[in-house]
Amino acid sequence: MERLIGCYTNCYGPAGVWTAAELVREAGLDRLELALKSHDMGGLVIPESVVITENARDDQVLAYLDHLARHGVAISGCNVGGGDLRTPDGTALVERKIRFATRWFRVPVCVTGAGQPSSAPERETIVRNLRKLGDTASECSTVLALETHKGPTQNAAAMLAIMNDVDHPAVRLNFDTGNIAYYNLGADPCDELEKVKSLVVNVHLKDNRGGFEDWYFPEPGAGGSVDFARVRRILDEVGFRGPYTIEIEGIGGEPDPGLERRHARVARGTAHLRQCGYWA
Repeated sequence: MERLIGCYTNCYGPAGVWTAAELVREAGLDRLELALKSHDMGGLVIPESVVITENARDDQVLAYLDHLARHGVAISGCNVGGGDLRTPDGTALVERKIRFATRWFRVPVCVTGAGQPSSAPERETIVRNLRKLGDTASECSTVLALETHKGPTQNAAAMLAIMNDVDHPAVRLNFDTGNIAYYNLGADPCDELEKVKSLVVNVHLKDNRGGFEDWYFPEPGAGGSVDFARVRRILDEVGFRGPYTIEIEGIGGEPDPGLERRHARVARGTAHLRQCGYWA
């Protein structure tokens, strides 16, 4: 059974998306989820200069596409980040990123956040804007996958509620196996996945040690709290084949691991997933 399994470019830290394309095949993978945004959280700092954004010039994107082809790597999806969906400007930013991602990379999935409304009117605004972005995604032949973050998608109950409210065929879920325990005290990621499995279109295979708000995200198999074999079995039941994406956000307070150790973590995580039957 073939599954689409790749690596999030952020796993390579400040080395960026070009280096990720150069090295990921050595780790046993041939696909990337491409970051279209910078990152600065939990000690993982990735400047905008080392990712591809919607502001890139055509010649820059063409050069990156050539780089991917030379290294035999495909893009499985784009992480467009989350604009402030409570505002027209934030919603327009996500729309531009969706159009950029699909124009250049023809991805089946764009991962974004659902925002963090602080009131019922803000939630209503976010729901309306997610419907608009769903229309954009549909027009661009892609699907918007909402990341597992605090707020409307932090656990299965919240995910089901926002999916019911948005009610758009091009708005679905990105399920992050590591974020469930981080945002929910005592929650089991597999139990939560069981409740939303039919709505999942992208998965971040991320491990942790099960602590609430504990920034401990090593490679799959090193955290110990996520049963990755069970994750696969749950999604096999609904015919899900991917994209699956390894995500390694690192360990809070550790010194910068450097490129060699980051790459080794990707390779070890890939090996663990093989043991869990992802290539069976």
